[in-house]
Amino acid sequence: MAGFLVAEEGPLAGLIIRFEEGEEWILGRDPDVSYQVLEDPMVSRKHVICRLTDKGYLLENLSAINPATVNGKPVEDPVLLEEGDTVQIGSIFFHFTLKDPAQKGQLIDEANEMSGSPTIYEESDDLGDLAFSGTADARWIIKVISGPNAGGEFGLHEGATFIIGKDPSSCDILFQDLSVSRQHAKITSSADGKVTIEDLGSLNKVLINGQEITAPTELKTQDLVALGTTSFLVIDQQQTRETIISPTAGMDYTPPSEEKEEEAAAAAIEEEAVKKNWKKMVIPKRHLILAGVFGILLILGFGGVFSLFKTETITHSVTDDKQNIGAALKQFPEVEFSYNPATGKIFLLGHVMTEIDHQEMLYSLKSLGFVKSIEDNVIIDELVWESTNAIIMKNPSWRGVNLTSIIPGHFVLRGYVQTLEDAGKLSEYVNSNFPYLDKLDNQVVVENTLEAQIQGLLTENQFGNVTFQFSNGELILAGRVPSNQESSYNSMVASLKKLSGVRMVKNFVVFSKPTNNVVNISSKYKVTGSSKYGNTNQYVVINGKILSVGSNLDGMTITKMENNSIFLEKDGIKYEINYNQP
Repeated sequence: MAGFLVAEEGPLAGLIIRFEEGEEWILGRDPDVSYQVLEDPMVSRKHVICRLTDKGYLLENLSAINPATVNGKPVEDPVLLEEGDTVQIGSIFFHFTLKDPAQKGQLIDEANEMSGSPTIYEESDDLGDLAFSGTADARWIIKVISGPNAGGEFGLHEGATFIIGKDPSSCDILFQDLSVSRQHAKITSSADGKVTIEDLGSLNKVLINGQEITAPTELKTQDLVALGTTSFLVIDQQQTRETIISPTAGMDYTPPSEEKEEEAAAAAIEEEAVKKNWKKMVIPKRHLILAGVFGILLILGFGGVFSLFKTETITHSVTDDKQNIGAALKQFPEVEFSYNPATGKIFLLGHVMTEIDHQEMLYSLKSLGFVKSIEDNVIIDELVWESTNAIIMKNPSWRGVNLTSIIPGHFVLRGYVQTLEDAGKLSEYVNSNFPYLDKLDNQVVVENTLEAQIQGLLTENQFGNVTFQFSNGELILAGRVPSNQESSYNSMVASLKKLSGVRMVKNFVVFSKPTNNVVNISSKYKVTGSSKYGNTNQYVVINGKILSVGSNLDGMTITKMENNSIFLEKDGIKYEINYNQP
Protein backbone atom coordinates (compact mmCIF):
# COMPACT_ATOMS: atom_id res chain seq x y z
CA MET A 1 0.00 0.00 0.00
CA ALA A 2 1.34 3.45 -0.92
CA GLY A 3 1.93 6.26 1.57
CA PHE A 4 1.17 9.95 1.02
CA LEU A 5 2.37 13.27 2.48
CA VAL A 6 -0.25 16.00 1.92
CA ALA A 7 0.93 19.61 2.45
CA GLU A 8 -1.72 21.43 4.53
CA GLU A 9 0.12 24.64 5.50
CA GLY A 10 3.12 26.59 4.22
CA PRO A 11 4.33 27.83 0.81
CA LEU A 12 3.54 24.47 -0.90
CA ALA A 13 0.04 23.99 0.54
CA GLY A 14 -1.87 21.44 -1.60
CA LEU A 15 1.22 19.44 -2.69
CA ILE A 16 0.79 15.63 -2.57
CA ILE A 17 3.92 13.42 -2.31
CA ARG A 18 3.27 9.78 -3.26
CA PHE A 19 5.56 6.99 -1.97
CA GLU A 20 4.87 4.29 -4.55
CA GLU A 21 7.94 3.21 -6.54
CA GLY A 22 11.13 2.09 -4.78
CA GLU A 23 11.89 1.79 -1.08
CA GLU A 24 13.69 5.09 -0.29
CA TRP A 25 12.66 8.65 -1.02
CA ILE A 26 14.76 11.78 -0.27
CA LEU A 27 12.95 15.12 0.17
CA GLY A 28 14.85 18.44 -0.09
CA ARG A 29 15.85 21.36 -2.35
CA ASP A 30 18.53 19.55 -4.40
CA PRO A 31 16.90 18.41 -7.69
CA ASP A 32 19.81 16.02 -8.42
CA VAL A 33 19.16 13.71 -5.45
CA SER A 34 15.64 14.55 -4.23
CA TYR A 35 12.63 12.40 -5.10
CA GLN A 36 10.47 15.50 -4.53
CA VAL A 37 11.95 19.02 -4.71
CA LEU A 38 10.62 21.33 -1.92
CA GLU A 39 11.17 24.95 -2.96
CA ASP A 40 11.33 26.52 0.49
CA PRO A 41 14.33 28.53 1.83
CA MET A 42 13.84 26.79 5.20
CA VAL A 43 14.37 23.34 3.59
CA SER A 44 17.89 21.89 3.32
CA ARG A 45 19.23 20.41 0.09
CA LYS A 46 18.74 16.92 1.60
CA HIS A 47 16.30 17.38 4.49
CA VAL A 48 14.70 13.98 5.23
CA ILE A 49 14.68 10.41 3.88
CA CYS A 50 11.63 8.12 4.06
CA ARG A 51 12.15 4.34 3.93
CA LEU A 52 9.62 1.53 3.42
CA THR A 53 10.20 -1.23 6.01
CA ASP A 54 8.27 -4.31 7.15
CA LYS A 55 6.74 -2.23 9.95
CA GLY A 56 5.74 0.70 7.68
CA TYR A 57 7.18 4.03 6.56
CA LEU A 58 10.22 5.16 8.58
CA LEU A 59 11.19 8.89 8.52
CA GLU A 60 14.83 9.91 9.22
CA ASN A 61 16.08 13.51 9.59
CA LEU A 62 19.09 14.58 7.44
CA SER A 63 19.19 18.31 8.34
CA ALA A 64 21.39 19.46 11.22
CA ILE A 65 20.41 23.14 10.91
CA ASN A 66 16.61 22.85 10.83
CA PRO A 67 15.55 19.32 11.92
CA ALA A 68 12.20 17.94 10.76
CA THR A 69 9.49 17.32 13.38
CA VAL A 70 6.73 14.73 13.77
CA ASN A 71 3.73 15.89 15.81
CA GLY A 72 5.80 18.83 17.07
CA LYS A 73 8.79 16.74 18.29
CA PRO A 74 12.20 17.00 16.54
CA VAL A 75 13.21 13.82 14.73
CA GLU A 76 16.44 12.70 16.44
CA ASP A 77 16.12 8.98 15.66
CA PRO A 78 14.17 7.37 12.78
CA VAL A 79 10.42 7.64 13.49
CA LEU A 80 7.74 5.18 12.29
CA LEU A 81 4.96 7.26 10.66
CA GLU A 82 1.37 6.53 11.62
CA GLU A 83 -1.95 7.53 10.07
CA GLY A 84 -2.70 11.22 10.76
CA ASP A 85 0.83 12.22 11.87
CA THR A 86 1.81 15.87 11.27
CA VAL A 87 5.27 16.20 9.69
CA GLN A 88 6.99 19.61 9.52
CA ILE A 89 9.77 20.05 6.93
CA GLY A 90 11.11 23.61 6.90
CA SER A 91 8.03 25.86 7.04
CA ILE A 92 5.76 23.24 5.38
CA PHE A 93 3.29 21.17 7.45
CA PHE A 94 2.43 17.74 5.95
CA HIS A 95 -0.32 15.25 6.90
CA PHE A 96 0.73 11.57 6.59
CA THR A 97 -1.89 9.10 5.37
CA LEU A 98 -2.12 5.66 3.78
CA LYS A 99 -5.38 6.58 2.01
CA ASP A 100 -5.12 7.79 -1.57
CA PRO A 101 -6.37 11.41 -1.68
CA ALA A 102 -7.53 10.77 -5.25
CA GLN A 103 -10.33 8.49 -3.95
CA LYS A 104 -11.71 11.45 -1.97
CA GLY A 105 -11.70 13.84 -4.92
CA GLN A 106 -8.66 15.70 -3.66
CA LEU A 107 -6.36 14.97 -6.61
CA ILE A 108 -6.15 17.82 -9.14
CA ASP A 109 -4.12 18.39 -12.29
CA GLU A 110 -0.43 18.32 -11.43
CA ALA A 111 0.32 21.66 -13.14
CA ASN A 112 -2.36 23.44 -11.04
CA GLU A 113 -1.51 21.47 -7.87
CA MET A 114 1.97 22.99 -7.77
CA SER A 115 0.80 26.62 -7.96
CA GLY A 116 2.62 27.37 -4.63
CA SER A 117 5.69 25.58 -6.06
CA PRO A 118 6.42 26.30 -9.78
CA THR A 119 6.76 23.34 -12.14
CA ILE A 120 9.96 24.88 -13.50
CA TYR A 121 11.75 23.44 -10.44
CA GLU A 122 10.53 19.89 -11.02
CA GLU A 123 12.86 17.62 -12.91
CA SER A 124 12.40 13.96 -13.78
CA ASP A 125 15.37 11.69 -13.18
CA ASP A 126 14.90 9.95 -16.55
CA LEU A 127 13.75 12.38 -19.22
CA GLY A 128 15.46 10.60 -22.08
CA ASP A 129 16.21 12.13 -25.46
CA LEU A 130 13.78 13.89 -27.75
CA ALA A 131 11.83 11.46 -29.91
CA PHE A 132 12.72 13.09 -33.24
CA SER A 133 11.54 10.97 -36.18
CA GLY A 134 9.32 10.86 -39.24
CA THR A 135 10.23 14.28 -40.68
CA ALA A 136 10.74 13.03 -44.22
CA ASP A 137 7.21 11.71 -44.89
CA ALA A 138 5.28 14.31 -42.83
CA ARG A 139 3.81 17.48 -44.31
CA TRP A 140 4.28 19.49 -41.12
CA ILE A 141 7.47 19.44 -39.01
CA ILE A 142 8.68 21.31 -35.95
CA LYS A 143 12.31 22.47 -35.78
CA VAL A 144 13.76 23.38 -32.35
CA ILE A 145 15.85 26.57 -32.62
CA SER A 146 16.63 27.34 -28.95
CA GLY A 147 16.81 25.57 -25.61
CA PRO A 148 18.63 22.42 -24.44
CA ASN A 149 17.37 20.43 -27.50
CA ALA A 150 18.16 23.05 -30.18
CA GLY A 151 18.55 21.54 -33.67
CA GLY A 152 16.07 18.70 -33.26
CA GLU A 153 13.21 18.04 -35.72
CA PHE A 154 9.94 16.14 -35.35
CA GLY A 155 7.33 15.21 -37.96
CA LEU A 156 3.62 15.86 -37.31
CA HIS A 157 1.66 13.14 -39.11
CA GLU A 158 -1.89 13.89 -40.20
CA GLY A 159 -4.71 12.79 -37.89
CA ALA A 160 -2.43 12.51 -34.84
CA THR A 161 -2.19 14.31 -31.47
CA PHE A 162 1.11 14.96 -29.67
CA ILE A 163 1.66 15.90 -26.00
CA ILE A 164 4.69 18.14 -25.43
CA GLY A 165 6.44 18.28 -22.03
CA LYS A 166 9.19 16.72 -19.93
CA ASP A 167 7.31 13.72 -18.46
CA PRO A 168 8.62 10.61 -20.31
CA SER A 169 5.68 8.49 -19.18
CA SER A 170 2.95 10.66 -20.75
CA CYS A 171 4.54 12.89 -23.46
CA ASP A 172 5.15 12.21 -27.15
CA ILE A 173 7.69 15.02 -27.55
CA LEU A 174 10.15 15.39 -24.63
CA PHE A 175 12.11 18.57 -23.86
CA GLN A 176 14.98 18.51 -21.34
CA ASP A 177 14.15 22.03 -20.14
CA LEU A 178 13.47 23.03 -16.50
CA SER A 179 11.10 25.79 -17.66
CA VAL A 180 8.86 23.29 -19.51
CA SER A 181 6.04 21.71 -17.46
CA ARG A 182 5.51 17.95 -17.26
CA GLN A 183 2.59 18.23 -19.71
CA HIS A 184 3.00 21.68 -21.26
CA ALA A 185 1.03 21.73 -24.52
CA LYS A 186 -0.91 19.58 -27.02
CA ILE A 187 -0.44 19.76 -30.84
CA THR A 188 -3.12 18.28 -33.12
CA SER A 189 -2.53 17.63 -36.85
CA SER A 190 -5.93 17.12 -38.53
CA ALA A 191 -6.61 15.15 -41.69
CA ASP A 192 -7.37 18.35 -43.66
CA GLY A 193 -3.80 19.64 -43.17
CA LYS A 194 -4.47 22.06 -40.28
CA VAL A 195 -2.28 22.12 -37.16
CA THR A 196 -3.49 23.54 -33.82
CA ILE A 197 -1.77 23.97 -30.45
CA GLU A 198 -3.37 24.12 -26.96
CA ASP A 199 -1.90 25.12 -23.57
CA LEU A 200 -2.42 22.34 -20.95
CA GLY A 201 -2.40 24.69 -17.95
CA SER A 202 1.38 25.19 -17.87
CA LEU A 203 3.03 27.73 -15.58
CA ASN A 204 5.13 29.44 -18.25
CA LYS A 205 2.31 29.43 -20.85
CA VAL A 206 2.56 28.98 -24.64
CA LEU A 207 3.63 31.96 -26.77
CA ILE A 208 3.08 32.16 -30.55
CA ASN A 209 5.19 34.88 -32.17
CA GLY A 210 5.54 36.46 -28.72
CA GLN A 211 1.78 36.44 -27.93
CA GLU A 212 0.31 34.27 -25.13
CA ILE A 213 -2.57 31.96 -26.16
CA THR A 214 -5.59 31.17 -23.99
CA ALA A 215 -7.45 28.77 -26.30
CA PRO A 216 -6.62 26.21 -29.03
CA THR A 217 -4.92 28.20 -31.82
CA GLU A 218 -4.26 27.28 -35.46
CA LEU A 219 -0.60 27.41 -36.50
CA LYS A 220 0.74 28.75 -39.78
CA THR A 221 3.98 27.91 -41.46
CA GLN A 222 7.03 29.71 -40.02
CA ASP A 223 5.19 30.51 -36.73
CA LEU A 224 7.58 30.72 -33.74
CA VAL A 225 6.30 28.83 -30.67
CA ALA A 226 7.94 29.37 -27.24
CA LEU A 227 7.56 26.98 -24.26
CA GLY A 228 9.61 28.43 -21.40
CA THR A 229 13.17 28.87 -22.73
CA THR A 230 12.63 26.34 -25.55
CA SER A 231 11.31 27.63 -28.89
CA PHE A 232 10.66 25.95 -32.24
CA LEU A 233 9.43 26.77 -35.74
CA VAL A 234 6.38 25.09 -37.33
CA ILE A 235 7.07 24.47 -41.05
CA ASP A 236 4.70 23.34 -43.85
CA GLN A 237 6.90 21.41 -46.32
CA GLN A 238 4.22 21.48 -49.01
CA GLN A 239 3.68 25.25 -49.08
CA THR A 240 3.93 26.66 -52.60
CA ARG A 241 6.39 29.46 -53.44
CA GLU A 242 6.02 32.16 -56.09
CA THR A 243 8.43 31.99 -59.03
CA ILE A 244 9.80 35.28 -60.40
CA ILE A 245 9.66 35.30 -64.26
CA SER A 246 11.62 37.76 -66.44
CA PRO A 247 9.23 40.00 -68.47
CA THR A 248 11.21 39.37 -71.70
CA ALA A 249 11.21 35.61 -71.41
CA GLY A 250 9.67 33.85 -74.42
CA MET A 251 9.32 36.97 -76.58
CA ASP A 252 10.68 36.86 -80.12
CA TYR A 253 13.23 39.46 -81.24
CA THR A 254 12.32 41.32 -84.47
CA PRO A 255 15.20 43.21 -86.12
CA PRO A 256 14.41 46.76 -87.37
CA SER A 257 13.64 47.19 -91.08
CA GLU A 258 15.84 49.27 -93.45
CA GLU A 259 13.11 51.94 -93.74
CA LYS A 260 13.03 52.47 -90.00
CA GLU A 261 16.82 52.66 -89.92
CA GLU A 262 16.76 55.50 -92.48
CA GLU A 263 14.12 57.42 -90.46
CA ALA A 264 16.17 57.06 -87.29
CA ALA A 265 19.31 58.32 -89.08
CA ALA A 266 17.46 61.41 -90.41
CA ALA A 267 16.12 62.20 -86.93
CA ALA A 268 19.62 61.96 -85.50
CA ILE A 269 21.01 64.38 -88.11
CA GLU A 270 18.22 66.89 -87.37
CA GLU A 271 18.82 66.65 -83.59
CA GLU A 272 22.55 67.24 -84.13
CA ALA A 273 21.82 70.35 -86.13
CA VAL A 274 19.63 71.75 -83.35
CA LYS A 275 22.37 71.10 -80.77
CA LYS A 276 24.89 73.03 -82.89
CA ASN A 277 22.63 76.12 -83.09
CA TRP A 278 21.32 76.32 -79.45
CA LYS A 279 23.40 79.47 -78.75
CA LYS A 280 21.46 81.37 -81.39
CA MET A 281 18.09 80.59 -79.77
CA VAL A 282 16.21 83.44 -77.91
CA ILE A 283 14.06 82.51 -74.82
CA PRO A 284 11.19 84.90 -73.95
CA LYS A 285 11.50 86.69 -70.54
CA ARG A 286 8.07 85.59 -69.32
CA HIS A 287 9.13 81.95 -69.78
CA LEU A 288 12.25 82.58 -67.70
CA ILE A 289 10.21 84.25 -64.91
CA LEU A 290 7.68 81.41 -64.79
CA ALA A 291 10.48 78.82 -64.77
CA GLY A 292 12.21 80.63 -61.89
CA VAL A 293 9.01 80.84 -59.78
CA PHE A 294 8.23 77.21 -60.46
CA GLY A 295 11.76 76.16 -59.49
CA ILE A 296 11.59 78.07 -56.16
CA LEU A 297 8.21 76.54 -55.30
CA LEU A 298 9.50 73.09 -56.22
CA ILE A 299 12.55 73.45 -53.92
CA LEU A 300 10.41 74.69 -51.01
CA GLY A 301 7.90 71.89 -51.50
CA PHE A 302 10.53 69.18 -51.57
CA GLY A 303 12.27 70.66 -48.51
CA GLY A 304 9.05 70.79 -46.48
CA VAL A 305 7.95 67.30 -47.42
CA PHE A 306 11.38 65.86 -46.64
CA SER A 307 11.54 67.61 -43.26
CA LEU A 308 8.00 66.49 -42.33
CA PHE A 309 8.60 62.93 -43.40
CA LYS A 310 11.81 62.70 -41.37
CA THR A 311 10.23 64.10 -38.19
CA GLU A 312 7.20 61.77 -38.31
CA THR A 313 9.34 58.70 -38.87
CA ILE A 314 11.55 59.29 -35.79
CA THR A 315 8.62 60.07 -33.46
CA HIS A 316 6.59 57.07 -34.59
CA SER A 317 9.54 54.69 -34.22
CA VAL A 318 10.37 55.75 -30.66
CA THR A 319 6.74 55.44 -29.56
CA ASP A 320 6.38 51.94 -31.00
CA ASP A 321 9.68 50.78 -29.46
CA LYS A 322 8.67 51.88 -25.96
CA GLN A 323 5.25 50.27 -26.35
CA ASN A 324 6.87 46.98 -27.39
CA ILE A 325 9.24 47.09 -24.40
CA GLY A 326 6.31 47.83 -22.08
CA ALA A 327 4.38 44.87 -23.52
CA ALA A 328 7.38 42.56 -22.98
CA LEU A 329 7.64 43.71 -19.33
CA LYS A 330 3.87 43.60 -18.68
CA GLN A 331 4.09 40.49 -16.47
CA PHE A 332 6.89 42.09 -14.41
CA PRO A 333 5.11 45.10 -12.83
CA GLU A 334 7.92 45.84 -10.35
CA VAL A 335 10.50 46.37 -13.15
CA GLU A 336 11.02 49.89 -14.59
CA PHE A 337 12.99 50.76 -17.73
CA SER A 338 14.41 53.62 -19.76
CA TYR A 339 15.27 53.30 -23.46
CA ASN A 340 17.76 55.20 -25.64
CA PRO A 341 16.61 54.89 -29.27
CA ALA A 342 19.88 56.30 -30.60
CA THR A 343 21.97 53.45 -29.15
CA GLY A 344 19.23 50.78 -28.76
CA LYS A 345 20.18 50.38 -25.07
CA ILE A 346 17.68 49.49 -22.29
CA PHE A 347 18.33 50.30 -18.61
CA LEU A 348 16.41 48.02 -16.20
CA LEU A 349 15.72 48.60 -12.49
CA GLY A 350 13.41 46.79 -10.05
CA HIS A 351 12.59 43.34 -8.62
CA VAL A 352 11.53 39.90 -9.90
CA MET A 353 10.54 36.90 -7.78
CA THR A 354 12.77 34.05 -9.08
CA GLU A 355 15.73 33.38 -11.37
CA ILE A 356 13.37 31.81 -13.92
CA ASP A 357 11.34 35.06 -14.02
CA HIS A 358 14.60 36.93 -14.63
CA GLN A 359 15.54 34.64 -17.52
CA GLU A 360 12.08 34.97 -19.08
CA MET A 361 12.26 38.78 -18.86
CA LEU A 362 15.68 38.94 -20.57
CA TYR A 363 14.55 36.45 -23.22
CA SER A 364 11.47 38.59 -24.05
CA LEU A 365 13.58 41.76 -24.34
CA LYS A 366 16.34 40.16 -26.43
CA SER A 367 13.73 38.91 -28.90
CA LEU A 368 12.97 42.56 -29.82
CA GLY A 369 14.98 43.31 -32.94
CA PHE A 370 15.73 46.95 -32.10
CA VAL A 371 17.36 46.15 -28.71
CA LYS A 372 21.16 46.30 -28.98
CA SER A 373 22.21 46.02 -25.33
CA ILE A 374 20.66 45.69 -21.84
CA GLU A 375 22.03 47.17 -18.61
CA ASP A 376 20.50 44.84 -16.01
CA ASN A 377 20.08 46.15 -12.44
CA VAL A 378 17.10 43.95 -11.56
CA ILE A 379 17.18 42.28 -8.12
CA ILE A 380 16.16 38.61 -7.80
CA ASP A 381 14.18 38.34 -4.53
CA GLU A 382 14.75 34.59 -4.28
CA LEU A 383 18.52 35.10 -3.87
CA VAL A 384 17.88 37.76 -1.19
CA TRP A 385 15.74 35.27 0.82
CA GLU A 386 18.31 32.50 0.66
CA SER A 387 21.29 34.60 1.75
CA THR A 388 19.38 36.39 4.54
CA ASN A 389 17.73 33.22 5.92
CA ALA A 390 21.07 31.37 5.90
CA ILE A 391 22.52 34.07 8.21
CA ILE A 392 19.42 34.25 10.45
CA MET A 393 19.44 30.47 10.97
CA LYS A 394 22.95 30.66 12.53
CA ASN A 395 21.52 32.36 15.64
CA PRO A 396 19.59 29.79 17.78
CA SER A 397 17.28 32.53 19.11
CA TRP A 398 16.14 33.41 15.57
CA ARG A 399 15.58 29.94 14.08
CA GLY A 400 11.83 30.41 14.17
CA VAL A 401 12.13 33.45 11.84
CA ASN A 402 12.37 33.47 8.05
CA LEU A 403 12.23 36.03 5.22
CA THR A 404 9.80 35.54 2.30
CA SER A 405 8.01 37.54 -0.40
CA ILE A 406 4.45 37.41 -1.65
CA ILE A 407 4.95 39.76 -4.60
CA PRO A 408 8.23 41.00 -6.13
CA GLY A 409 9.89 43.86 -4.30
CA HIS A 410 7.93 43.39 -1.06
CA PHE A 411 9.67 41.37 1.70
CA VAL A 412 7.97 39.93 4.82
CA LEU A 413 9.89 38.86 7.95
CA ARG A 414 7.74 36.30 9.82
CA GLY A 415 8.20 33.96 12.75
CA TYR A 416 8.60 33.82 16.53
CA VAL A 417 11.24 34.86 19.09
CA GLN A 418 11.07 34.15 22.81
CA THR A 419 11.73 37.55 24.40
CA LEU A 420 11.68 41.26 23.66
CA GLU A 421 15.47 41.22 23.92
CA ASP A 422 15.71 38.66 21.09
CA ALA A 423 13.32 40.76 19.00
CA GLY A 424 15.42 43.89 19.61
CA LYS A 425 18.66 42.19 18.56
CA LEU A 426 17.00 40.81 15.42
CA SER A 427 15.59 44.21 14.51
CA GLU A 428 19.00 45.84 15.06
CA TYR A 429 20.70 43.27 12.83
CA VAL A 430 18.12 43.63 10.05
CA ASN A 431 18.30 47.45 10.15
CA SER A 432 22.10 47.31 9.81
CA ASN A 433 22.45 44.62 7.14
CA PHE A 434 19.25 44.36 5.08
CA PRO A 435 19.51 46.73 2.07
CA TYR A 436 15.78 47.02 1.29
CA LEU A 437 14.29 48.26 4.57
CA ASP A 438 11.75 50.46 2.77
CA LYS A 439 10.27 47.29 1.24
CA LEU A 440 10.34 45.14 4.43
CA ASP A 441 7.31 44.28 6.58
CA ASN A 442 8.44 43.02 10.01
CA GLN A 443 5.78 40.65 11.40
CA VAL A 444 7.93 38.82 13.98
CA VAL A 445 5.94 37.83 17.11
CA VAL A 446 7.40 37.93 20.66
CA GLU A 447 6.11 34.81 22.44
CA ASN A 448 6.41 36.24 25.99
CA THR A 449 4.28 39.26 25.04
CA LEU A 450 1.70 37.06 23.33
CA GLU A 451 1.55 34.73 26.34
CA ALA A 452 0.78 37.72 28.57
CA GLN A 453 -2.10 38.67 26.24
CA ILE A 454 -3.46 35.11 26.37
CA GLN A 455 -3.28 35.02 30.18
CA GLY A 456 -5.02 38.40 30.34
CA LEU A 457 -7.94 37.13 28.23
CA LEU A 458 -8.32 34.01 30.39
CA THR A 459 -8.33 36.06 33.60
CA GLU A 460 -10.64 38.72 32.18
CA ASN A 461 -13.21 36.05 31.24
CA GLN A 462 -12.83 34.31 34.63
CA PHE A 463 -11.28 31.13 33.26
CA GLY A 464 -8.23 31.21 35.53
CA ASN A 465 -8.45 27.45 36.04
CA VAL A 466 -7.74 26.86 32.30
CA THR A 467 -4.04 26.27 31.60
CA PHE A 468 -2.27 26.88 28.30
CA GLN A 469 0.98 26.24 26.41
CA PHE A 470 2.18 28.33 23.45
CA SER A 471 5.00 27.46 21.02
CA ASN A 472 5.75 28.46 17.42
CA GLY A 473 2.26 29.83 16.87
CA GLU A 474 0.44 26.81 18.35
CA LEU A 475 -1.78 27.41 21.42
CA ILE A 476 -2.90 24.41 23.54
CA LEU A 477 -5.70 24.88 26.10
CA ALA A 478 -6.50 22.38 28.88
CA GLY A 479 -8.57 22.20 32.08
CA ARG A 480 -12.22 22.02 33.16
CA VAL A 481 -15.04 24.49 32.53
CA PRO A 482 -18.62 24.22 33.81
CA SER A 483 -21.00 23.33 30.98
CA ASN A 484 -23.21 26.35 31.75
CA GLN A 485 -20.23 28.57 30.76
CA GLU A 486 -19.60 26.83 27.40
CA SER A 487 -20.95 29.72 25.32
CA SER A 488 -18.79 32.27 27.14
CA TYR A 489 -15.75 30.00 26.82
CA ASN A 490 -16.23 29.50 23.05
CA SER A 491 -16.49 33.27 22.61
CA MET A 492 -13.18 33.69 24.44
CA VAL A 493 -11.51 31.02 22.23
CA ALA A 494 -12.67 32.94 19.15
CA SER A 495 -10.95 36.04 20.57
CA LEU A 496 -7.75 34.04 21.13
CA LYS A 497 -7.72 32.91 17.49
CA LYS A 498 -7.81 36.56 16.36
CA LEU A 499 -4.61 37.44 18.25
CA SER A 500 -1.77 38.28 15.87
CA GLY A 501 0.74 35.41 16.05
CA VAL A 502 -1.69 32.64 17.03
CA ARG A 503 -1.55 30.27 14.08
CA MET A 504 -3.44 27.31 15.53
CA VAL A 505 -5.57 26.65 18.65
CA LYS A 506 -5.88 23.12 20.04
CA ASN A 507 -8.69 22.92 22.61
CA PHE A 508 -8.52 20.09 25.15
CA VAL A 509 -10.81 21.71 27.73
CA VAL A 510 -13.45 19.37 29.27
CA PHE A 511 -16.92 20.74 30.03
CA SER A 512 -18.15 19.37 33.40
CA LYS A 513 -21.65 19.42 34.80
CA PRO A 514 -22.08 22.36 37.20
CA THR A 515 -23.04 21.55 40.77
CA ASN A 516 -24.50 23.61 43.58
CA ASN A 517 -23.11 21.29 46.25
CA VAL A 518 -20.26 22.67 48.30
CA VAL A 519 -17.62 20.30 49.66
CA ASN A 520 -16.74 21.11 53.25
CA ILE A 521 -13.02 20.72 53.87
CA SER A 522 -12.87 22.43 57.27
CA SER A 523 -11.29 19.39 58.87
CA LYS A 524 -8.24 19.54 56.57
CA TYR A 525 -7.30 23.17 57.14
CA LYS A 526 -6.82 25.25 60.29
CA VAL A 527 -7.68 28.95 60.28
CA THR A 528 -5.63 30.78 62.91
CA GLY A 529 -6.45 34.39 62.16
CA SER A 530 -8.26 36.94 59.97
CA SER A 531 -8.45 40.68 59.38
CA LYS A 532 -11.07 43.15 58.19
CA TYR A 533 -11.15 46.55 56.66
CA GLY A 534 -14.37 48.06 57.89
CA ASN A 535 -16.99 45.33 57.42
CA THR A 536 -15.07 43.65 54.58
CA ASN A 537 -12.94 40.55 55.20
CA GLN A 538 -9.48 41.26 53.80
CA TYR A 539 -6.97 38.59 54.90
CA VAL A 540 -7.09 35.15 56.53
CA VAL A 541 -4.34 32.88 57.90
CA ILE A 542 -4.70 29.22 56.82
CA ASN A 543 -2.10 26.66 57.90
CA GLY A 544 0.31 29.52 58.57
CA LYS A 545 -0.20 31.22 55.15
CA ILE A 546 -1.65 34.72 54.80
CA LEU A 547 -4.18 34.58 51.94
CA SER A 548 -6.85 36.81 50.38
CA VAL A 549 -9.48 36.61 47.62
CA GLY A 550 -7.80 35.30 44.46
CA SER A 551 -4.99 33.50 46.32
CA ASN A 552 -4.23 29.84 45.58
CA LEU A 553 -4.45 27.12 48.22
CA ASP A 554 -3.34 23.64 47.06
CA GLY A 555 -4.68 24.33 43.53
CA MET A 556 -7.94 25.85 44.80
CA THR A 557 -8.69 29.53 44.24
CA ILE A 558 -10.26 31.60 47.05
CA THR A 559 -13.38 33.17 45.54
CA LYS A 560 -15.05 34.78 48.59
CA MET A 561 -14.53 35.38 52.31
CA GLU A 562 -17.44 35.83 54.72
CA ASN A 563 -17.75 35.89 58.47
CA ASN A 564 -16.59 32.48 59.70
CA SER A 565 -16.53 31.00 56.13
CA ILE A 566 -14.04 30.85 53.26
CA PHE A 567 -15.20 29.71 49.77
CA LEU A 568 -12.84 28.15 47.23
CA GLU A 569 -13.18 26.65 43.70
CA LYS A 570 -11.24 24.22 41.54
CA ASP A 571 -12.25 22.76 38.14
CA GLY A 572 -15.85 23.89 38.65
CA ILE A 573 -16.14 22.31 42.12
CA LYS A 574 -16.80 24.56 45.10
CA TYR A 575 -15.25 24.09 48.55
CA GLU A 576 -15.89 25.69 51.97
CA ILE A 577 -13.79 26.11 55.12
CA ASN A 578 -15.70 27.08 58.26
CA TYR A 579 -13.98 28.66 61.25
CA ASN A 580 -14.90 30.60 64.38
CA GLN A 581 -13.02 33.73 65.31
CA PRO A 582 -13.79 36.01 68.27
